[in-house]
Amino acid sequence: MKILKNTMIVSSYVLLVALFFGGGYALGRIGIRNDVLPETTMVPDTVQAVSETVTESPVYELIIEDGELRIYKCIGENKTIIASEKISENVFPRSDVEELRKGVKFERLEAAQQMFENFVS
Repeated sequence: MKILKNTMIVSSYVLLVALFFGGGYALGRIGIRNDVLPETTMVPDTVQAVSETVTESPVYELIIEDGELRIYKCIGENKTIIASEKISENVFPRSDVEELRKGVKFERLEAAQQMFENFVS
């Protein structure tokens, strides 16, 4: 008798959970039609307007200017200084200094900051 009672309790819980999730799915699908979506054509002007609204992701540049090592946040033509520190260029290998004078670009700020810290510390 006890086994039958426990089986009934477990079965009722399983049924309630199934009804809960099934009902939620059914309610979520209200108003969604299953027939084919209407045909739409993309006009080139629309594509251009959408592409203009997409913002450029920032690029971070590590560069030596005027005896300072600087991190810039670059978005398009706009450059903003994030950090700068005076350094002695004589301490570092010539190839590293020349590369930094040209500027080293990073996609992630963390990578730029890590290299900045390696040169500053």
